Amino acid sequence: MLAQTGHSPVALLRMCEAICSRLKEPEAPFDPDAAPYVMALPHVIAHWYSDTDLRGPHSQPRRLPLRARGRGPSLETLIRRVFPTEDLDRVVESLLRASAIEQHGRLYAPVERYVSLKQDAWSMSIHALMSAAGLLRTIRHNLSTDDASATFLERTVRNPRIPVSALGEVHSHLKRHIGPILWNFDGYFRSLEVEAGSEPTTSVSIAVCVFEDPMVTGAVVGSAAKSTTPPRRGPAPRGQRRGRRS
Repeated sequence: MLAQTGHSPVALLRMCEAICSRLKEPEAPFDPDAAPYVMALPHVIAHWYSDTDLRGPHSQPRRLPLRARGRGPSLETLIRRVFPTEDLDRVVESLLRASAIEQHGRLYAPVERYVSLKQDAWSMSIHALMSAAGLLRTIRHNLSTDDASATFLERTVRNPRIPVSALGEVHSHLKRHIGPILWNFDGYFRSLEVEAGSEPTTSVSIAVCVFEDPMVTGAVVGSAAKSTTPPRRGPAPRGQRRGRRS
């Protein structure tokens, strides 16, 4: 896509080489099983909030022991719905490290309905990588097929004249309204979910991202935010000459 829009492959190669030359080698090679593991962690919390046997009065998620005494629900039985064979202690530690759950004595409870992986740098990096890869994979798929019925959902809303002073309200408004919509779709996906290994399955995701161009929110304000490229100097007015300062 970059080459097709006028970006030189030679220049892109030099740019990638320059960036990679400044990076350290990872301590271990990429584990292909890491991506589905990290992306499935929020699914544990989704079941906790939605499955009727895991909710108490007022439909709030119940606090669960790690392992059940008898036939009651436990964090172990909940995790096994998402990770049938994964090491239990590893999953619990991942959820604690991501601040997705908290411990109350012998019991565990979810912190909130949505999981933010920013508390765990490794999980956040995996999430960011897979989100970017998924977006590019969908775009590539839609560009490569002429069958309209085979394309994936890809819609964009863009307005080039949003005042900077309104950005705070814009982001708050979107988070308030998009959250329930995504939770509704998550429930729809869970209604179609089948037992692992019962038949061929694939992962389906919906991602909602907001873009600013240029980036303003959270960016450095003032001269530091300006481009470091020196401005191009135009011709001097007649009668004036540019020269070096003595």
